[in-house]
Amino acid sequence: MLQLKKSLFLIIIFSISFSVFAQNLNDPLLAEQFFRNGEYEKALTIYAKLYQAKNGSNQYYNDYLNTLLKLKQYDEAEKIINKKIRENPNFKLDLGQLYLEKGDLAAANKIFDSVIQNMPADQFEITEIANSFYTSANYDYAIKTFLNGRKLLKNEDFFIYELVNLYRFKRIKDGLVFELLKLIESRPEMLQMAKTSVSRTFETDADYDNLKSQLLKKIQKDPQNVNYIDFLAWQYIQQKQFDLALIQMIALDKRMNDVGGRVFNLGSLLLENKAYDAANKAFEYLVSKGESSPYYIPAKVSLLKNKNQQILEGLYTTKDLESLVSSYESLLAEFGKNNQTIFAIRQLANIKAYYLNKLVEAQDLLEQVLTFNGTKPQTLAEVKLDLADIYVLNNDRWEATLLYGQVEKSFSNEPLGQEAKFKNARLSFYNSDFSWAKAQLDVLKASTSQLIANDALDLSLLLQDNLAFDSTGNALKLYAKAELLLFKNQNEASLAVLDSINTLFPQNDLADDVLMTKSKIYRKQNDFKKAANVLKEIIEKYNYSIWADDALFTLATIEEEKLNDKANAQKHYELLLTNFPGSLYVIEARKRFRNLRGDSL
Repeated sequence: MLQLKKSLFLIIIFSISFSVFAQNLNDPLLAEQFFRNGEYEKALTIYAKLYQAKNGSNQYYNDYLNTLLKLKQYDEAEKIINKKIRENPNFKLDLGQLYLEKGDLAAANKIFDSVIQNMPADQFEITEIANSFYTSANYDYAIKTFLNGRKLLKNEDFFIYELVNLYRFKRIKDGLVFELLKLIESRPEMLQMAKTSVSRTFETDADYDNLKSQLLKKIQKDPQNVNYIDFLAWQYIQQKQFDLALIQMIALDKRMNDVGGRVFNLGSLLLENKAYDAANKAFEYLVSKGESSPYYIPAKVSLLKNKNQQILEGLYTTKDLESLVSSYESLLAEFGKNNQTIFAIRQLANIKAYYLNKLVEAQDLLEQVLTFNGTKPQTLAEVKLDLADIYVLNNDRWEATLLYGQVEKSFSNEPLGQEAKFKNARLSFYNSDFSWAKAQLDVLKASTSQLIANDALDLSLLLQDNLAFDSTGNALKLYAKAELLLFKNQNEASLAVLDSINTLFPQNDLADDVLMTKSKIYRKQNDFKKAANVLKEIIEKYNYSIWADDALFTLATIEEEKLNDKANAQKHYELLLTNFPGSLYVIEARKRFRNLRGDSL
């Protein structure tokens, strides 16, 4: 009896299992799962049943065909394709795809060419055929389809967007330029899209030269099309041919009888790229348009800013500095000392204090600003920080501490307040009050400003490491003195003190710090070869130092921007990314590395 019950139980279980299996043979979701898992035989069993149940309808055709191709059952695949071709000739594309799978490229191309040559003059049909090629990653034939479709439809403006995307993907740059120029001719508002497409596709000067050649031809045929001129100016900017870009932009401004917005934006870009001479020409052109121009005052201000950067970043003379001071004083005489000219007053005070040693005059300028009515609190705080820094230059420690404290209190937990706190801590460091300085720096390590937090951490670690090594702090006091002299722009005196540290305290632990400070001085003096050599010494001898990533990034930027040594710059950016993945400089280093490598950004 027990045996009979077991037999009945097994029969029931088998019946249920068979029923479930039979039901699963009609489950397209299960078939899809089998296909995804690479279990093609199981998937084929279900898809074949589903396809036959629908009498060969389109519902399961693609799934069944793809599974047959995966299993290389080409004869069966060809049978169902030929059946479909009798219903609709467009299914010849699947037959061509089958021949590609079999490795018969000539037969496949013969079919594809036949489909394209026999397309109807129907935009929807043409798009469907091109999409079929695109879906099967046959991009070249998708392009052929659209190009032939234009001929059939007798309209060269059809399929521009589709071809732009295909040419970008395939990096067919001649075709891309041709389509983009056609696009902006009929759709001027698409100019920015055209620029973006080019910047993401072009890699070499030769690419841009081809664009320039095509644009010049277009301008000859249609000199009134301002989009072509704008595009040409943009192309010159990409190649850093700033003078040529400016010529085109001024010509465009005159042709459109514009107020100068494009020229001003270009001038600002030139200033950012340190193309000072070209920037001067841009702003001078805007000033020449007269006081009624909306860009008259911004251009005069930018001219001064340009002159400031050009002189202070170069090998300037006292005569250059006096000329710069004269320019600022002329501006203030024209527009007055008020809230609108505070920026000029601050810059003038900076030159007098740090470059001409006219501390009293600089101090007087900034103290005047503190008496202005209606000054924004943040601007007032920034002026206080400037003034406090000048008090430091003038060895007036207590007045400096008072102002730093006022800003810190007014902007507590804000970046400006944290900057004030850091400057106060640094002042204590300059004056060898190391314990108090470290206490303040340890608080700032959690600053919301990453730069301040990083600077605070670096200085805190410097104090911690060196006081542990030398409890008297005598070597550290000399180093602090050198840093103060550097802050005061007394570069040679700072170098002399740095050189004396090893002589007076040969067992000190400041070697990497001394080298980093020397590199800063050489960079200020525009002696980039010396700066690079010092940074290399840090990298080679002190790769464990807190300055190692700073040294790598700084060296790479000097090689890239000042020494024109792109190969070594790329190598050092890559070394930074590999050895210091948590560095503050990683994001910028990665961007610069990819640019030097020629990646399309």
